[in-house]
Amino acid sequence: MKRSSRYRALAATVGLGLALACLPSNASAAVPADPYTGQDHPGDVFAFGWQFYPDVVHIHHGGTFKFANYDVIQGIPSHSIDELIPGCTAPPYPKGAGSHCAPTRFSSGLVDWMQVHKMHGVDKLPPGTYKFVCQVHPFMRGTLIVD
Repeated sequence: MKRSSRYRALAATVGLGLALACLPSNASAAVPADPYTGQDHPGDVFAFGWQFYPDVVHIHHGGTFKFANYDVIQGIPSHSIDELIPGCTAPPYPKGAGSHCAPTRFSSGLVDWMQVHKMHGVDKLPPGTYKFVCQVHPFMRGTLIVD
């Protein structure tokens, strides 16, 4: 096994262990803020291994959720969840001057490693299905379903 492959496997194992350690053993139990980071762990949706877990998110109309970054793969990357607007928030990007993109209706903002952000804007979405993307890594995608 090459050194880089062993490093990735080790980083993935350690990162997954950290992410799972943040999950409560009883789903109804309140999890206090982390005394070191001040973050309210765990996230309802999290990034790990350059993927969203879960990649399909269900919320009730008027609800919201927390997004956490537990990704330690290849240098602890930052991630986000933003509404997918083809040509604006994900490739193919428009070419030339004068292209205009509407602002996204929901966003987590940029989330660094071991940080948790409340999603902004999802509480105002009408029922429906919405695609989302990581602004930093546009191959990371998921779906939000508002019931």
